[in-house]
Amino acid sequence: MVKVSVLIPFYNSEAFLGPCIESVLKQSYNDFELILLNDGSTDNSENIVKTYSDKRIRYYSNGKNLGIPISHNKLNELAQGEYLALVDSDNLCMPERLEEQVKYMDEHPDVTIVGSWGRLFNHMPAPTLQSKIRKFIINMGWVWCQPEVVTMEETLRGNTCMHSSMMIRKKDFELNGISYNPKFAVAEDYDLLRQVLAKGLKIRNIQKVLFEYQLHNENISIQKKQAMKEADARVKQDIRKFLNIKNYRPYPYWLIMLRKLRLDIFLPKK
Repeated sequence: MVKVSVLIPFYNSEAFLGPCIESVLKQSYNDFELILLNDGSTDNSENIVKTYSDKRIRYYSNGKNLGIPISHNKLNELAQGEYLALVDSDNLCMPERLEEQVKYMDEHPDVTIVGSWGRLFNHMPAPTLQSKIRKFIINMGWVWCQPEVVTMEETLRGNTCMHSSMMIRKKDFELNGISYNPKFAVAEDYDLLRQVLAKGLKIRNIQKVLFEYQLHNENISIQKKQAMKEADARVKQDIRKFLNIKNYRPYPYWLIMLRKLRLDIFLPKK
């Protein structure tokens, strides 16, 4: 049995999938399996996966598009590892990501999820002046800094652990019946945090950049902005019920960004 199962669902990800897979295969930690699940792609994604012959790779296909929550639940069932490392197909893992997170989970057996900070980047072509300016700003070295200790109160303000940074203790999910809820599609990761905290389980963030988040026009947060806004509101409603909060004023998103988004040069040196 392997220690870590790295889980990557993908749908029409030919522009990103190769570098994403490479970033996993180049990890300093080697005791892992990489499970790739094709969620009904119609582009060249499957052929990209088939160019790899690494024995750590296991490949599956849904046959049709079932969506992120169902795909992730299937991946969790397929996983043989003690820990589940989540990777979105358009993001990149830093070489030391698995090593750092396995060490943390081994040293903190009471923690169910550990995430990390993430650096924003954009490697997409920029054909227009506007897209060139946007790309330049994104690539300045911005880091999304999540709190070390995640609480339900802080999570009410916004997502407190970036999905593509998560490493999960699989047995905690199994013992507590935690899974992705299709009713919260496009905000399923936010609801997952709510479920974990509602069970009294612990979530932490390593205060280091262990992955890179690619910000581009195909991000679900951009493509399905209204649907995400509605799902986000429903998660917050469930959190308010849990905390017994009746009078609630939404926390401004610009303030969340001000608190969490920092340039590399201003981060404390480790």
